[in-house]
Amino acid sequence: MPSPTTPPGQAQRGSPWAQELVSHLQPYATLHHAQRGERFDLCINGQGVCYLIIEGSVAIYRRSNNMLLSTANSPAILGLANLTDIYFDNYFKTLKPCVIGTLATDKANDICTEKDLWSVVSRHLMFVYNRLYHHVMPVGSPTAYELIRQQLQELMAEEESFRARITAERYIRDKTQLSRSGVMRILADLKAGGYVEMEEGRLISINKLPARY
Repeated sequence: MPSPTTPPGQAQRGSPWAQELVSHLQPYATLHHAQRGERFDLCINGQGVCYLIIEGSVAIYRRSNNMLLSTANSPAILGLANLTDIYFDNYFKTLKPCVIGTLATDKANDICTEKDLWSVVSRHLMFVYNRLYHHVMPVGSPTAYELIRQQLQELMAEEESFRARITAERYIRDKTQLSRSGVMRILADLKAGGYVEMEEGRLISINKLPARY
């Protein structure tokens, strides 16, 4: 497991506190064996739901515009932010067959209180929000190229099996909502210049991305 002190911006993607939380909550969860492509809502009929990603990987989307926010590999826990009454009404889809535990956030709240897990929960949420701030949300007003450059680096950090199933153009547009023509033009220029290697639109490797386009 990566050290909880790994500085932001390095290779660590998953929360180093996720496994501890999953271990405490799993005995109270209902297990579901999900197939690839299944959708799960973080809020159902006004009730928050906590999901334990025990095996597999998922992609998290913003409901309002279906923008891809991030991906998560097991072990992971989703929905803890809904322990309050301020719901993050997003959803996620499975990227491969998964084993997922579910329980109401009210139940998770009770367990965290009973087992005195709030220190772990707070560290986990700070890690998640730090990653959201540094890796998902754009800084300032980036140009289209700067957005594409960042998302290519994010895509390269994804699992190889995920990269093999999605084109770079689709990944970038799902996360930025840039125009297809603009994304394709820049990707074509980067490929022609030898900055990236792609096969049938799928990212194989990054050689060196220029700072400016």
